[in-house]
Amino acid sequence: MSGKKLTIESSGGLILEAELDRSSEPRAALVICHAHPRMQGTMKSPLLLAVRDAVMERNWTALRFNFRGVGGSQGEFGDGVDEVEDALAAARFVRSEHHDAPIAILGWSFGAAVAIRAAAREAEIEACVAVAPAVVATPGVTRGLPPPGDLAIDAPLLVVCGANDEVTPPEHARRWAEEAGARYEEIGAANHFFWAKYDPLVAAVTKFLDESV
Repeated sequence: MSGKKLTIESSGGLILEAELDRSSEPRAALVICHAHPRMQGTMKSPLLLAVRDAVMERNWTALRFNFRGVGGSQGEFGDGVDEVEDALAAARFVRSEHHDAPIAILGWSFGAAVAIRAAAREAEIEACVAVAPAVVATPGVTRGLPPPGDLAIDAPLLVVCGANDEVTPPEHARRWAEEAGARYEEIGAANHFFWAKYDPLVAAVTKFLDESV
């Protein structure tokens, strides 16, 4: 299954490639942010497609897009900060398509940190899911996340991490989530890519979204 190919405009007039999977009568919409491009992260990552499929089964519309400088999207890598403008542009696009449907945002790894930053800036984002978020800054890779007290996140927030994640150590994600007052869930025997663990990951994500939006 492939969504409708389209473009959205981000800050500075940058054109981003995107795919929209539209439900006929959507009860909500999900903006999906991919992992780091240097780790082969794109909007077509299988993990994100599994999330897309699961929310569509619940009559959600899903918008995936490539961050600036990835695939056919214009611009250059922005260290996980400029990409927040891309996520906000995606949320605005969804709002223009679905005026009344609630909007949630989900990101994986690098994209999870971007999603959290976007949710802190956009009051219309009603829930946020951060899968293995890059909470710790890595020079030249990502700015990570500031302390939770420096972000005003009013929306319900779920942080999910794999118990065997060596990229985002679960103790880092758990500590950040606790300080943020977020829900934290750990998937047993899962690594950063959740290989062979899509089912429990998707179950945790969809349960949270069903309860929060």
